[in-house]
Amino acid sequence: MATEYAVRQDALTRFSRTAQERADRLRKIRAALGAHSPKADAFGKLPESQETAQDYLERVDATLENLDFAADQQEQIGEFIEESARSYQETEEHTGDQIRTIAAQSRGTI
Repeated sequence: MATEYAVRQDALTRFSRTAQERADRLRKIRAALGAHSPKADAFGKLPESQETAQDYLERVDATLENLDFAADQQEQIGEFIEESARSYQETEEHTGDQIRTIAAQSRGTI
C-alpha cells in the first residue's frame, strides 16, 4: 500500500549548506595545520630524534591528505544534496503543470 511521501526541499538545501560549511571548516583546519612545521632540531639532535621527526612529518602529511579528502567529500555531498533538492523541485513543478493541463483539458479550456 502506498503511503504519502513528502520531501522537505528546504531541509535538503539547509543540509547542503551545512555540508559546504563543514568542507570550508576542514579546509581552514588543514591550512592552519599545514602552516606550522617544527624546527629541524625540535625533536632533539640524536639520530633517533631524526627518525622521530621523520615519523612526525609523515603523520602530518597523512593527516593533511585526510583533511583534504574529507573536505572534498563534504563538498560533493553538499553538491549532490543540492542537486537532489533541485530535482525534486523540478519534478514537483512539472507534475503540477501536468495536473493543471489535464484539469484544463477536462474542462475543455485548452
